[in-house]
Amino acid sequence: MNLKVVERDDIPSMAVDNKGNLFYNSKWVDKLTDGQIKGVLIHEVLHIALEHLIRGMNKEHEIYNIAGDLVINNILVSNNFELPKGLIPYQNEFEFNPKLIITDLDKKSADEVYNELMANEQVKKAVGQKSGCGFDEHIYSKDGKGNTDKDGDLKQTKKKWNRLLSEASVYAKQQGKLPQGMDRHIDTLLNEKINWKSILYKYITRELPYDYTYNRPSKKSRATGIYLPSVLRESIDIVVSIDTSGSISQTELSEFLGEIIGIAKSFNNIAMKLIVCDSDIKEVYDIRNGSIATIQNLKIKGGGGTSHKPIYDYISENLPNTKFVINFTDGYTDFPDYESTRTIWVITSNGCEESYLPFGEYIKLDK
Repeated sequence: MNLKVVERDDIPSMAVDNKGNLFYNSKWVDKLTDGQIKGVLIHEVLHIALEHLIRGMNKEHEIYNIAGDLVINNILVSNNFELPKGLIPYQNEFEFNPKLIITDLDKKSADEVYNELMANEQVKKAVGQKSGCGFDEHIYSKDGKGNTDKDGDLKQTKKKWNRLLSEASVYAKQQGKLPQGMDRHIDTLLNEKINWKSILYKYITRELPYDYTYNRPSKKSRATGIYLPSVLRESIDIVVSIDTSGSISQTELSEFLGEIIGIAKSFNNIAMKLIVCDSDIKEVYDIRNGSIATIQNLKIKGGGGTSHKPIYDYISENLPNTKFVINFTDGYTDFPDYESTRTIWVITSNGCEESYLPFGEYIKLDK
């Protein structure tokens, strides 16, 4: 749903670029079955989701194309999708010739397959023999005409697709429909490429309860002519605490506030309490329904020791319906005796290691 579909006669089959342009030749598509069209569309989406058109920019394109196709097609055939003739693995293997067999495709990324092909003395001959067996085209430029992306454009492109991949994977897991073999690829990408902010976003999304309603149909289903329910997310209460002890710099305080603003913008159904605390609670702010004006105008001054005991005491006494608490801190603090409320610790770059924490989810700030 995030692709821009464009018909192009100069594309022999179907192609995709890292901007999300999906090019297709109508005469080629008309020859496919509905099942094959579905398989090819998923194939193209995975090239973007797995960053093949970015990772392969400075590599031998023909070889990387084959590596990417093998990894993606192995995922698709493992999930019983139909594909046109091409680079189709069998039982996680693909044989170029008796002396060049790529094995364990379910355990490898496109980069790993690429390196394996490049290290083989017969790779050029083997690749030449299989040239044209991939059913699609890969465009390593922003417009399909050879104009390459700038570094800044690539960063924004990667950020966009990583966010969409994270949201899609969380939704699929909630439905119990994450395709076989995708969890390893997604985890690798998220751990390598998504910074702590996206990890936090992913975690919060996973925790939000949801239901369906037929009172209002899904907007995305209207074009299909099928009446589907929309997702109805429940409003939940969370607490965010900011450690304003002397060990927290003003830069880190500003970054904390920026991320709280991001949370408020992203989740309108969150009722948020913001607690400012060092060794005791200084202020408690009520921030609801995505309103960020209060946060933007906060003037927080650091100082004093650090203790998180008052925060959990306050939650127990005043906010018993709190779903979870997010603590922005360096981690060097007095902890409560037990985890009375589910906890996410967002730790500063020079803060404590995960082993220091007695409980909760650990997220480390980028250095």
